[in-house]
Amino acid sequence: MTGPVHSRSAAAVPDAPAGSAGTAPIPDPRRPPATRPPKVVFPGFDGLRAIAALLVVVVHTSFPAGFTTSSGLGPYTARGEAGVAVFFLISGFLLYRPFVAARLAGVAAAAAPGYLVRRFMRIVPLYWVALAVTLNVVSDERVGVHGLAGVFQTAFFLQGYQDLWAIQGLTQAWTLDIEVAFYLAVPVYAWLLGRRRRSPEAQVRVELAALAVTFLAAKLVHFLVIPSKQSWMSGWNVWLPVWWDLFAMGMALAVISARYAQLGRQPRWAGLRGSGTACWAVAALFYWVASRHAGLPLVPIFDPDRAQDMNRHLLYGLFGFFLLLPAVFGRQDRGAVRPLLASRPLAFLGAISYGIYLWHSTVIDLVLEHSGWRLWKIPYPPFLLVVLGLTVAVATATHHLIERPCIRLAHGWARRADAWVARRRGRAVAGAGTAPADGAPSPPTPTGAFPAAVTGVMPGVAIAGMPGDSPTVPLLTGSAARPGGPVGRQRPAGTGAAEAGAREAADGWVPRAWRGQPGMASGAERLPWPDPGGGLERTGRAGGRRGRRGARPSRATLTSGPTWHRRPTPRPSRPPRLPPAPPPSGRASAFFPPSRDLTGASSHVSV
Repeated sequence: MTGPVHSRSAAAVPDAPAGSAGTAPIPDPRRPPATRPPKVVFPGFDGLRAIAALLVVVVHTSFPAGFTTSSGLGPYTARGEAGVAVFFLISGFLLYRPFVAARLAGVAAAAAPGYLVRRFMRIVPLYWVALAVTLNVVSDERVGVHGLAGVFQTAFFLQGYQDLWAIQGLTQAWTLDIEVAFYLAVPVYAWLLGRRRRSPEAQVRVELAALAVTFLAAKLVHFLVIPSKQSWMSGWNVWLPVWWDLFAMGMALAVISARYAQLGRQPRWAGLRGSGTACWAVAALFYWVASRHAGLPLVPIFDPDRAQDMNRHLLYGLFGFFLLLPAVFGRQDRGAVRPLLASRPLAFLGAISYGIYLWHSTVIDLVLEHSGWRLWKIPYPPFLLVVLGLTVAVATATHHLIERPCIRLAHGWARRADAWVARRRGRAVAGAGTAPADGAPSPPTPTGAFPAAVTGVMPGVAIAGMPGDSPTVPLLTGSAARPGGPVGRQRPAGTGAAEAGAREAADGWVPRAWRGQPGMASGAERLPWPDPGGGLERTGRAGGRRGRRGARPSRATLTSGPTWHRRPTPRPSRPPRLPPAPPPSGRASAFFPPSRDLTGASSHVSV
């Protein structure tokens, strides 16, 4: 029994996930401008995966060797199944933290297509290879997969969704059924909790309250599912609702960690000497209680009663919770526990831990079939070393031949999926960009890569393509207003002057200060942009013409209002040059200055 593990790169968790470009959330005036939180790295999680994988190998080798029932250490090796809880807590923490961190920072979270592509490519390819090899080299009696229906169920993580024996194919694959269900549930859960805008403090309270409610709901489901003795590996016992409590504990750690990272500090206890050792001592206490005083049987497969199974969940969850604490909080180069988790041996085993998880049961079956050792009478230390050595060798090979290439492909495909979502979002925003009618309230404006607050919209100007909408369309993605025309008759987004301006912007004439920046407001009026050097000046006429160092005007036009031209940066060797006075024409510059007030006849735009 085991749970899936993730690649080493999963320990680097971007608080605002890669590929999360899209329509940014509406800014809350009570909160500071949204900025993308930094990438946070958790180096100790590779060591945690290695420990969990070794626990799973121990429980799966000690039982057929007879060591569990014949040795005084048997109760401790039997509780190696607690590695499943560690894997589930790791998944809950690492997968949910980017969503909650982005929500606390007020930026868009990862788009679902890119997220699902990464998860699929991380789990499925190597699993299919391991399953195909196992079906061909291990006897049918051990595999338990029969017919095309059995192959389909096992390949697509459906073997647990039946009221029959859930262990088919790979012995530990039932945990993947739960993991895949959790992968699908995380974006939905994050979306439900992020529908309303709240202050960070209120959001944290809502997150923790929701996790507490779902934790108790999982316990209630568990209580109802096991009214009396029944087969542990059948029916609802291996469904996500029964195991959600373990994921919720990792997700709670993610919420607390993201909040402390946003505040730029750590819990006080994490800075105390020996805090990591103390956490592991508490984890060892819960492991000892589960091994000696919980009344759990020594065999990994049993028919539990209600008290046994619920006590096992609780004790394993607390063991994993305190095992994770030092890797989540505190300086990772201090103490004894944190550097141990980041050490090279554990980091190496953690990097290949998914291969260890998938291959060790197949290696055990092959060794039992071809070694000549008698079941229940196997010398345990040699058996463990042989299985572990062969498993590490196979896992290392498949890590380099399958896992790493698939991860590289996943990054490229996920970026394309995220860009596709961003383009669709950008077109949706541009198509919806129309000027408000006279007297109507101005639409709220999302925040983008450059924080700004737009308190009003000039009449006859369509605001679309806000900053940060799409990194693939850098400028001028939206609609332009015709001078003197009625408010509701703007040129459609992506056509005419705006489309031509976007094409020319892509050709490279955009001023250097704005090149490569994600998205600008389109139409005749532009959102305020940062002007570090103050290199913009105002002319009193509505028209303008490109100077020697000025910004090229857009084809979009204004109904009225001043024009801003870019003032050249002075050079030490000669005095600064100013652009020539603009001719009296109806054309206007597309770029407006940052940090200044643009007062029109009936609107006000400020930063």
